[in-house]
Amino acid sequence: MAHKLIHDVPTRWNTSFDMVERYLEQQAAVYSALTDKSLKKNVKDIVTLSDADVRAAEEILQVLKPLKTVTTLMSPETAPSVSLILPPKSRILAAMDHSDGDNSIIREVKSAIKENLLPRYTEPPTLQEHLHRSTALDPRFKCLSHIDSASHQVTYRDVTREIVDKVQAQANSSPERDPNSSPQEEASG
Repeated sequence: MAHKLIHDVPTRWNTSFDMVERYLEQQAAVYSALTDKSLKKNVKDIVTLSDADVRAAEEILQVLKPLKTVTTLMSPETAPSVSLILPPKSRILAAMDHSDGDNSIIREVKSAIKENLLPRYTEPPTLQEHLHRSTALDPRFKCLSHIDSASHQVTYRDVTREIVDKVQAQANSSPERDPNSSPQEEASG
């Protein structure tokens, strides 16, 4: 099956990733087509990527892969939930930490992504608490592996306290029941 080149769609970030990835996959075929004398009479005008450019594109794709994964996983969500915000954000931020082998371009890309993502979903201060609670109540993320131990304990303490408070409030607002009567007797009066 032939892999066609993919066009960039400005409103869809993943198409930029897919376009560069497909170009790298098909670069030999693209170069052959561009330099084929039967297709192009003036081959001197063709500019191709240098080996350094290709390596940089490959490295940048590796940096962007966690973003591609997250957007691909979240795209089909029919009912996105606030519980889906912090775990992927945390994973992306961790992937953007600088490594010893990162060259200057990769460090720049990682820094730009991290700088853009860090302030998101931080204001107002109560938003973080709400997001942590929502994530704790989602069975997919209830272990809260994306946060430190202290935050984990605080989140579960707060969730537990809120549940207990609501149960107590509900119990206090219910009319007193005679423990010997059945619900049918109470309904009939």
